[in-house]
Amino acid sequence: MAHTVGAITLRVTAGTDRIVDVVPLAENGPCGALNRMPSTISARIVDPCGFRVAVARAWADHSAGREIGLIGLEHADDLSITWSVAAPGRHIGFGSVRAPCAGRMVWAFASVLDPDEITDVMGDLEDRSDGTNALASDGLTARLVHDELLDATVVHIEADPPGSSTMRVLDEVLRRMVAAVGTAEVIARI
Repeated sequence: MAHTVGAITLRVTAGTDRIVDVVPLAENGPCGALNRMPSTISARIVDPCGFRVAVARAWADHSAGREIGLIGLEHADDLSITWSVAAPGRHIGFGSVRAPCAGRMVWAFASVLDPDEITDVMGDLEDRSDGTNALASDGLTARLVHDELLDATVVHIEADPPGSSTMRVLDEVLRRMVAAVGTAEVIARI
């Protein structure tokens, strides 16, 4: 999601040691904002694209049965990933976010389902709708962004700057989408 949305910062730590910060470093990042990290941070800083490639390589090695690790860390060292969303964005819950992007607002979450499976789940969700997701679609765009390297899909919804009531409705719609897709992910793995 950090690679797709652009307003997300990740921090990877092992215990109290900061391993890496993942931030959009481009002068005009994917969302048009100037993104710079303070020079006092001693951890390594990478952009979301570089981090995505590193994770994909590690996953490919792991899937092939090769041992992976980070230099200087023991097997007992637990890695932790924390993430934050640039203001006025926020975590909506269950790994979903609302984030500002190039004058628009983006709602997004990631899934391990492929785009066809997500489309089926969304169709089932629409069939059970109680009207909450019956919004005017003017200025609203939705897409599925499948990442071949990570074999993950990001559900990505954009809207022109919405009013507070539309924002609350879209927050709720996204929560319901995340719940439905998460349920489908669990069922697919059983």
